[in-house]
Amino acid sequence: MGRLSVPVICGLSGDLAIPAQQVVELLRALPKEWQEWADRDDNRLDPVTTAVLADLIRQLADQIDLACIEIASTA
Repeated sequence: MGRLSVPVICGLSGDLAIPAQQVVELLRALPKEWQEWADRDDNRLDPVTTAVLADLIRQLADQIDLACIEIASTA
């Protein structure tokens, strides 16, 4: 997996945040990486478990995307 550069933003209250787009990009990159690992002959990954986890991560990315679209469309 290549390096991802994710900006960290410090809010006025001192809390740290990262842009949702970068979170979604990271979440979408994980299943692709897992699939590459699963396709290797020397892996010890269970293909069914890998596929289920990848699908859950994709769904989470979709949920974040939809939440951001909803917020942006009501602003």
